[in-house]
Amino acid sequence: MEKFELIKPFGPPIGKFTIPKKIIIKINNYVDEIINDANKAKNLDVAHGLAGQVSQEIFLPTELIEGELVELFSFFTSMYIEKIVKEKIKNFNLIHCWVVRQFKNEYNPVHWHSGHVSGAGWLKLPKSFGPSIKNKKYNPNGTLNFIHGSKQFLSNPRTEIVPSVGDICIFPHYLMHEVYPFNSDGERRSISFNALIDEKLFSIAS
Repeated sequence: MEKFELIKPFGPPIGKFTIPKKIIIKINNYVDEIINDANKAKNLDVAHGLAGQVSQEIFLPTELIEGELVELFSFFTSMYIEKIVKEKIKNFNLIHCWVVRQFKNEYNPVHWHSGHVSGAGWLKLPKSFGPSIKNKKYNPNGTLNFIHGSKQFLSNPRTEIVPSVGDICIFPHYLMHEVYPFNSDGERRSISFNALIDEKLFSIAS
């Protein structure tokens, strides 16, 4: 059984899972190969069409995501949905899957995704995200920040996830989120996906 944690800081729950190390290595090796091939890197870079203010965003090809990666994301999503609505999904259709390469001072502004369910996980991280400005105790550098609703009594409209290699969060596509910049050297490499599930179940759970 894969490690599973259901986080419920506000309305939409967030599922947190762990990607097996062998799959992380496989994806990282592919991305590293692309980086070293200028033509491939140019053809697969889709950063211009996405929200991120980052160096490079690479769509993963069908041959890489078919099989164990799709099965893994399907398994995570199924567990996540069943835990919340007590029903099993019958369909899982991965529509987008891409890798984000983020470096010093880069960031991903507030945005949301398409599809029904989305995921965001981490493949590679710097040794640290650097200190906060003027060494403040609060240091959100490099974190994933989820936002929903507005501040109310006993209700926090945001929660931060501190990245850890192998962790991946599953959440409803509409849940707004952002990634803060960091001020250290090294690469923050993440993987994201959008997927469709049973239309009937999605409508019931909405």
